[in-house]
Amino acid sequence: MVDRSKLEKLASFFPKDKPLYAVGGYVRDALLGFDSSDVDICSQLTVDEVKQVLKHTDFVVLDKNLRVGTVIITGRGFSCEYTTFRTDSYPEGSGIHTPNEVTFTTDIKVDALRRDFGANALYLDIAKNEIVDPLGAIGQVKDKVIKTADHPERVFSADGHRILRMVRFAVELGFDIDEETFAVAKKYAGQVKDLSVERIYQELDKIFVADTRHPSPETKYAHHRGILLLDELGLVDELFPEMTGLKGFEQNPKYHLYDGFKHTLEAFKASKPNVRWATLFHDIGKPPCRERFGDTYTHATIGADIARGIVERLKMPRDKGKRIVELITHHMVNINRNMRKSKVDWFVAEHSHLAIDLADLIDADTYGATGVYPTENFVREAYNRLVEEKAPFSVKELAVNGGDLIALGIEPRMRSEVLYELWRECVKNPVYRTREKALEYIARRSGK
Repeated sequence: MVDRSKLEKLASFFPKDKPLYAVGGYVRDALLGFDSSDVDICSQLTVDEVKQVLKHTDFVVLDKNLRVGTVIITGRGFSCEYTTFRTDSYPEGSGIHTPNEVTFTTDIKVDALRRDFGANALYLDIAKNEIVDPLGAIGQVKDKVIKTADHPERVFSADGHRILRMVRFAVELGFDIDEETFAVAKKYAGQVKDLSVERIYQELDKIFVADTRHPSPETKYAHHRGILLLDELGLVDELFPEMTGLKGFEQNPKYHLYDGFKHTLEAFKASKPNVRWATLFHDIGKPPCRERFGDTYTHATIGADIARGIVERLKMPRDKGKRIVELITHHMVNINRNMRKSKVDWFVAEHSHLAIDLADLIDADTYGATGVYPTENFVREAYNRLVEEKAPFSVKELAVNGGDLIALGIEPRMRSEVLYELWRECVKNPVYRTREKALEYIARRSGK
């Protein structure tokens, strides 16, 4: 949480006729009764003037982006971003997030008009603890509505990033979107593609866990509302053309209530935050699979390959992208529930790093198909049982190690194979989980 005392201390160094303001989310969230973990601040002072007033204080000013008047102010565990009042200009119709021309101003209303939404254009005079509302937008927060700070044509034509932010704020906060604001956002939605893929991914990642931001009955399915809004804007097709084939994709009514796209959205709605990306793409391989082979039996493998391309295109963190692909690869495991217990146990042990997420994905998939959240899950049940039995989930968890094999005279080329076989045997048969029995197994296996 923001340390209010340090914020007030910082504000005390600013001239009374040129006060320091908190702005944006910090002020909006305070009106809504939410705590904020960070704060943006601003005033009419230039960066050089800020450095001068904070000279010989406990606060340090660090340059960040001087062209747009932005610095970082830190001091004894406190850190925030400061920006001088300004107005921005963007290349017409570019959709990019960086202004090509910046003009500093002393007029707080001019600064407010450059911001994206009225709810984010509220200022708190920190020293006086008074809200300043240059655009008369405080009612938008009270009415829980997203409306642009300036005319929506100007706001969205200038910066495609604001369209994704509009969706995120609406679903995180449980706000409605002003009708004109949404219509113009839809008109300019194509400009989102001009953003960097890193920025697109960051916004989508926040939208997909929007229900966790400010949990309430109104935001229970905020992530689902987010994907619906993105689709209404045309951004699902724009950003993930690989999903277009799911729309109207017929599925066997014996197992599915909906077409491929509706099924995906329902599964996404039921999914936990840890598997949202995997859930969104889990059936993405069905249309090309049917086109190639006449059925969807291998759609998990094909879908994993398609998903790999998407996560690489978005430049997701490598570990996260790899996990998404793995989950999609295995989400159809034991779909007919005919695997033997020993085979299930070995699969779960070998994929223990994935087991909880995989169980959650399978649950969401089941809900998306049937409309009923399952009460049983073979992956979760096997995992919990193996944990309770203290079964080894890797070679490293065996009661013996490479040193024991050396002592028994096992040839170097055979050691990894012997340990791997012992691991499989330990998962299937608890008797070999003791050191004594494990050594007996190795000796018998190697003829020692």
